[in-house]
Amino acid sequence: MLISFVVPAYNVSTSIGRTLDSVFTAKMPDDWSVEALVVDDGSSDGAELAVVVSRYPGARLLVHDKNRGMCAGRNTGIAASSGAVVSILDADDELVSDWAMTLKAVLEAWPTEVNVCYAACRNPEGRVTAQVPDYNGLLMLSDILNERYSGEYLPLFKGDYVRGKSYIDLEMRKSCGIVSYINFALDGPFWVTSRVLRIYHEARAGSVSAGWTTAKKARETALCYQKLFERYEDLYKREAPLVWRTKCLRLAVYLRFAGMTGAWSQWRKGASLTCVKETLGAFLILLVGASIGGRVAQLTKQIGLIRRYG
Repeated sequence: MLISFVVPAYNVSTSIGRTLDSVFTAKMPDDWSVEALVVDDGSSDGAELAVVVSRYPGARLLVHDKNRGMCAGRNTGIAASSGAVVSILDADDELVSDWAMTLKAVLEAWPTEVNVCYAACRNPEGRVTAQVPDYNGLLMLSDILNERYSGEYLPLFKGDYVRGKSYIDLEMRKSCGIVSYINFALDGPFWVTSRVLRIYHEARAGSVSAGWTTAKKARETALCYQKLFERYEDLYKREAPLVWRTKCLRLAVYLRFAGMTGAWSQWRKGASLTCVKETLGAFLILLVGASIGGRVAQLTKQIGLIRRYG
């Protein structure tokens, strides 16, 4: 059986070797093989990236002539993949050392009628990055909308399914993955496994998730929220009204950090006695402004009070 890893890459020639090492150094089941589809998304270090990728016989480099964003990179790799299972791996993360044997156990439990699996991740300190670390079972559309069992996971797909479906490309650097995962979930439930496959580096310098209160990153995230609402706001209002309100409040905060218009109108949409802490927290950040509010938000995120703003 062939396992495909799609690795979008943008200016990561100095770090992607660690990622590819983790893919190719694991002990594999006898009837397994692995490929890595590295997608150079218009990097300025493309020549250096090509040298690194060439060191791995099972890796293939695909090149975009300009930067097209995370989802475009994922889709290019997915289209070129041949695996029975396809996974998306960030170029600044890595797999656990025994990922192949762990994945074998995941596949044995993964229901045949389910097309998507979320596998648990941990950070470098060993903390599992899922809200409910021990959960194994189905993840329904309503769970995703209501942010149940949320967290950072490694997505795994049945190959034929994802090659026919792909991610929704919003033509942005940030993936806005929730838009695509809701679209996948409209086809049926996901399978969630507590078995850890990926080591996730949330705040590594240069990573997509780092520096989330800066104007540039806040603008990217605000645009993602707006794209999400364009497609699914009515669905959220109907199936997850409380989460819809908190998303309005988060969008208000990001608009404020980004210096974009509409922050207070979004706050008014989300403000409610059903989410008092979020309402007051967003109000305070909007009131004090981006500079002070950003420092306050960073501090409170570090101690776990507003983790969901990340």
